[in-house]
Amino acid sequence: MEAVRAALICASAALICSLIPRPEMRLGVVIAAGLCVMAFCLQPLREGAAMLRTLGAQSGADTGGVMIRAVGVAIVAEFGAQLCRDAGEGALAGRVEMAGRVTMLTLALPLLTDLVTRLSAMMP
Repeated sequence: MEAVRAALICASAALICSLIPRPEMRLGVVIAAGLCVMAFCLQPLREGAAMLRTLGAQSGADTGGVMIRAVGVAIVAEFGAQLCRDAGEGALAGRVEMAGRVTMLTLALPLLTDLVTRLSAMMP
C-alpha cells in the first residue's frame, strides 16, 4: 500500500511542479513530497528492523544491527543523491552515493571479520 501512496504523492508533486514557473519553488514541492513518502515508509521500516533484530539475536552475531544501520545509510544516501539530482547537481549526487557505499562497506567489515574468525575456528 505504501508504494501506491508514494506513487500518488510523487505523481501529484510532479504535476504541481509542472505548473510552478520558479525552480526554487519546485524544489520545495519535491522535498515536501519526498518527506511525505519517507513518513509513509517508517512503519514498514520499523517492522523490518524488528525482524532483523530477531535474526541477529538468533544468530549470536550483531547482524541485525549492522543490517539496520546499512539500510539507514542506503536510504539517506539515496534520498540525498536524488535531492542533488533534482537540484541539477549530478556530480554531487554521485559523491553522495559513493559516500553511502563506503559507509556501508565500513559497517560490514566487523561482520566479515566475525565470519572469517568463525570459519577459521572450524578449520583444523
